[in-house]
Amino acid sequence: MKQIMKQLTRFLFILMIPMTTSVAQFDPSAASPPAAKKNPKTDVLHGETRVDDYYWLREKSSPEVISYLEAENAYMEAVLKPTKPLQETIYNEILKRTKQTDLSVPYRLGEYWYYTRTEDGKQYAIYCRKKGSLEAQEQVVLELNELAKGHKFLALGLYQVTNDGNLLGYSLDTTGFRQYQLRMKDLRDGSEFPDSIGQVNSAVWAADDKTLFYVKEDHAKRPYRLFRHALGSKKDELLYEEKDELYRIGVYRSRQPDGTV
Repeated sequence: MKQIMKQLTRFLFILMIPMTTSVAQFDPSAASPPAAKKNPKTDVLHGETRVDDYYWLREKSSPEVISYLEAENAYMEAVLKPTKPLQETIYNEILKRTKQTDLSVPYRLGEYWYYTRTEDGKQYAIYCRKKGSLEAQEQVVLELNELAKGHKFLALGLYQVTNDGNLLGYSLDTTGFRQYQLRMKDLRDGSEFPDSIGQVNSAVWAADDKTLFYVKEDHAKRPYRLFRHALGSKKDELLYEEKDELYRIGVYRSRQPDGTV
């Protein structure tokens, strides 16, 4: 939570700079900003020629790209160095007005009440539920702070519970590139299934409470293939593929006349 708040503070502070004074006034002795080299890449599409001088920056794992980004970060640190005390003041002011130990509004799904809570000093939310009533014993469904250990970044994508409340399908991004890995968990004993599927955009449990439908992305992050997965299966069945690049697909449960899904 505090790490997120510090990142937000820096972002807000950078946004404030143009409204207050020029960057040069913050640190005249700061190094000159790094200049990305130009390496033209030409594409012809629909009879039109386009030249991208900075296409090479797409290669996230390239040592040259990483070196350039590190130089950008070093320049930012140099320019903003004199503002460190002000950044801390703004951060502490925001922190004082933020309720760190908090609870979301519970919602009912089947026999359970689901909610999230945050704790002071912990960066991520804790997903919980109680059976029958809000006075029942709490069950931790997903502890993101534990899952984040060993990773520099963590984001929760999908969070899908079966109708009977026994299984959980959830996806995590540990890279920051919005590439989510789908996992499955048995909520009766807390064990994790070995099933793991990458680059999943959307997913939903079938009414049988054991079959999972999911959509995978292509190299351009376009959701285009729908699969059916049975727990324990090593090969999933492809049900549909959208080959037209103008369209994306997703999978959701429809709502029944009685209000259930």
